[in-house]
Amino acid sequence: MFFRKMTTDEKANTDKAIRSFLFFLIALGGSSIYSYLNKAELNISFMILMSGLVVFFVSDFLFGKFSKKQFPS
Repeated sequence: MFFRKMTTDEKANTDKAIRSFLFFLIALGGSSIYSYLNKAELNISFMILMSGLVVFFVSDFLFGKFSKKQFPS
């Protein structure tokens, strides 16, 4: 009810955005966990990982905005 069904263009754009984020998720997530277990504090890798989440959602939004301009319904 809260979420509407995604169109094929929106699904493709989400796939593009997630591919760019997966590398950062794996690399920085592993580094953050290792550092947290050794030093018991959050480091810059965690901050970069959180900023990566912001980049994912912004790029998903922008891909959707630009694809609607190129492919009007």
